[in-house]
Amino acid sequence: MRMSHWFVFQSTGACLAIAAFWTISAAAPPPQASVATFSAWEHKFDGPDQLPAGQTVVRLRNRGQKPHQAQFLKLEQGKTPADLAASLKSGSRITPSWAKHMGGPNGVDPGRASEATLYLEPGSYVIICGIPGKNHQSHASLGMQKALRVLDTKPSPPEFDGNFHMAMYDYEFVVVQPLRKGRHSFYVINRGGQIHQGSIIRLNTGASVEDVLKTFDQDDPTRLPGTLIGGMSGLEPGRDGTFMAELTPGRYTIMCLFSNPHAGESHAAKGMVLNFTIE
Repeated sequence: MRMSHWFVFQSTGACLAIAAFWTISAAAPPPQASVATFSAWEHKFDGPDQLPAGQTVVRLRNRGQKPHQAQFLKLEQGKTPADLAASLKSGSRITPSWAKHMGGPNGVDPGRASEATLYLEPGSYVIICGIPGKNHQSHASLGMQKALRVLDTKPSPPEFDGNFHMAMYDYEFVVVQPLRKGRHSFYVINRGGQIHQGSIIRLNTGASVEDVLKTFDQDDPTRLPGTLIGGMSGLEPGRDGTFMAELTPGRYTIMCLFSNPHAGESHAAKGMVLNFTIE
């Protein structure tokens, strides 16, 4: 298994105070962007049933007792949320090809919040939590799905921006700018040929990337040797968006936990890992 090297980034500038509980954005939404807030529980989402098309700030609050994420899936014409539910209930760990990955706030631990900005085209969507649980079952297969209709409101073209730019390739992350302490916006684009995502984990003292992968291989993220602090859920090749992340001093890893369609190992196990330290 190939692992990335560690990068050490020196913090610069004034320290940012830790925000109050459930405060999830230090900056105003982008111009013309709508804002949607969803809450995650075991095993359901609470939130709006429809949204206007266009650039959308999606905020996820984990009110449950387990880690959760929000993966937005756009269904191809003729497919329904019931079709997706049947596919996920069948036990398949592969999302059908007619459900396109549009991104979303990635996994956070209980009591935490995650935020991502997406560009949503009109159509039928389902929000799922793809985080695995016991017995190799994802939360989505246990019913953690929410149907969503995105209305055709003639949206403006997307205008994404971020403090840091991150590209996802097959199989590596590339971040050009040095990372630093504070709350930041990351612009991310999938430049690979497969679906990719970025999960940010703040590692516990003494923990390694191998320890993290072993935990996910056992499908028990509740015993993760670190803290899930968000990132971007799965994006189709060529798609982009932004996400917010609070970086405090410590050791971190960004990894893609998706698997190849016909192979058991994750992209992270193939080397799609970026390790860094914030001082």
